[in-house]
Amino acid sequence: MSEPYPSRLEPEALDSVAVFRPPPPPRPSPTLRLLLWGFFLFLAFLGLGYRLYALQIREAPRYQALGERSRLRVIPLEAPRGILRDRQGRPLVRNEPAFRILVVPGDLPEEPEEREAILRRLSAWLGMPLEREEASARGQRREGLRERIEAAAREAPFRPLVLKEPVDRELAFRLMEESVRMPGVRVEPFLERRYPSGALTAHVVGFIGRIPAEQVGRYQAEGYDPATDRVGLSGLEYTLEPWLRGVKGARYVEEDARGRPVRVRAEIPPQPGAQVTLTLDLDLQAAARAALQAKLDELNRIAGREITRRGVALVMRPATGEILAMVSLPDYDNNVFVSPDLPQAYPRLLEDPFGPLLNHAVASQFAPGSSFKPLVAAAALQEGVITPRTRLFDPGEILIPNRYYPNDPGMAQRFFCWLRSGHGWQDVVDALANSCNVFFYKVAGGYDVPGEPVFEGLGIERLVRYMRAFGLGKPTGVELPGEAAGQVPDPEWKRRTFGETWSTGDTYNLGIGQGYLLVTPLQLLNAINAIANGGTLYRPLLIREIADIQGNIIRSFQPEVIGRLPIAPEHLAVVREGMAAAVERGTAVRAQIPGIRVAGKTGTAEFCDDLALRMGLCAGRRLPSHAWFVAFAPAEAPEVSVLVFIWNGGEGSQNAAPVARQILEAYFRRPAAMAP
Repeated sequence: MSEPYPSRLEPEALDSVAVFRPPPPPRPSPTLRLLLWGFFLFLAFLGLGYRLYALQIREAPRYQALGERSRLRVIPLEAPRGILRDRQGRPLVRNEPAFRILVVPGDLPEEPEEREAILRRLSAWLGMPLEREEASARGQRREGLRERIEAAAREAPFRPLVLKEPVDRELAFRLMEESVRMPGVRVEPFLERRYPSGALTAHVVGFIGRIPAEQVGRYQAEGYDPATDRVGLSGLEYTLEPWLRGVKGARYVEEDARGRPVRVRAEIPPQPGAQVTLTLDLDLQAAARAALQAKLDELNRIAGREITRRGVALVMRPATGEILAMVSLPDYDNNVFVSPDLPQAYPRLLEDPFGPLLNHAVASQFAPGSSFKPLVAAAALQEGVITPRTRLFDPGEILIPNRYYPNDPGMAQRFFCWLRSGHGWQDVVDALANSCNVFFYKVAGGYDVPGEPVFEGLGIERLVRYMRAFGLGKPTGVELPGEAAGQVPDPEWKRRTFGETWSTGDTYNLGIGQGYLLVTPLQLLNAINAIANGGTLYRPLLIREIADIQGNIIRSFQPEVIGRLPIAPEHLAVVREGMAAAVERGTAVRAQIPGIRVAGKTGTAEFCDDLALRMGLCAGRRLPSHAWFVAFAPAEAPEVSVLVFIWNGGEGSQNAAPVARQILEAYFRRPAAMAP
């Protein structure tokens, strides 16, 4: 029987077997395919053409500027900072050439090994840690070189970062030689600020430093570069910053692809800052500082321990308000703020309890004690509370009856004179000469006790009005930052501050410069100047003139009247006579100068501040006291005024007056040619 299907197909049988295949899919016509490819190419060329148009025409200026900036680098040229001079033309600051090391993070090599080699070389040469480390002394984190550069690269890769300034010339020249093999590293010359008078004028001149982080935005808006620019941070360096900074120049340098300079294309020279002449006399400043420091050393030597390092000496011209000398102790060397030693020195200055960074002449407030009495005398004469012939009796103390127990003497409040036996009958000249407390208690607050004549004093309202007329309770306007306003108390102030009513005893204390009254040394001397010159209150003046680099006067500072005392000249003359009597026969005889009639007033003000508490000075029944002395000379035609303040200095008559005498002697013996 034959098989229906063959078991296998022989090759020759393939031709005779029909094989089934599915029909092929339909294909687009060649015409449609050509149209699609043409449309696609049209879109591609259209997009390419638009992009070429945008790059070459519409955005050409931007890319041209970017290309120019990548080829040209604008290097700012630092303007020489202006110079400060004393009234004789002697420089108080200098600009000395120095070098700084910078790095441009974006110009460092991209190859990790080459970049690492440069960082390690910089770390070794600059003495800076490569990695972050902790300071062992205080536990403060110290940034490593790598961390600083990486942080700068993230923020602004092509902004120069100052690594160290200043560096010595040998290291600077060595890095200059190696600059070819260290792309991104630069050595830049700059002018380093130096202060030849150092601590002698530090509180007046001040210092410069880096822009504080919280003020970067404001300074950048004014054209400063936070990376390299330094600004005034204290004293006249701060106040006169707009005059001293100058105007930067620019150098246009062509560089290669690795950031190395090829040639200078153009340069705009900088404009130096102004030349400022001050009213200070450097010789008088030195004499005042030496006299005050010697007295502080003497007081510590006598006590056998350190009891004071704080004091103020001021010298002014009453007729103009010019400041001839301003000494605040303890002081500091402002050169430390432009030296590599600043990180170590600054904490010590901050921690010093006597506050060397603070200008105590303008920024500290103290009770003036009896040096305030001339103001009370002038007000009482003007108000008719007393006349030059009025005599009041001083038994050594007075009593104010207790309002709730008026018939119980044991409940009365006692107010003592410094001379317990009393001064007896005193007129205003005698009271100023002898610094009679009881006289000024009565003049300030009145006296009304049974069995004695009623005496109506000034009262707190009138007393406050005259204190403000003398300029107390507000800044004087001197050209220094950080000036305090002082404190003029009144009933409203006491009620607001302590929730208590004002008492007669408060007025008594105010009448002798104690209690709640606070003044700055400059405020007090400025008020005394108004008595000396006949009633004009001037704004204290530290700047005489500002000139450009060629010496042309830009601005001249003239005496500025800020007030006139509402006191008749004849009453001020009586007060001046009382102050002259204090030196001739009263509490200030240690201020006498042969051949020169000096008028002055001593002051001894009890206190107990935080520093005195820490030093244990407030223990016992008697409080420590500040020593004050204010004076002017010659008494008949005042030419110069002086103030001496010694913190915890004891009696003003014993310790402050002799210092003032030495300062006045230095003033009157200086050559006439040096006394413009």
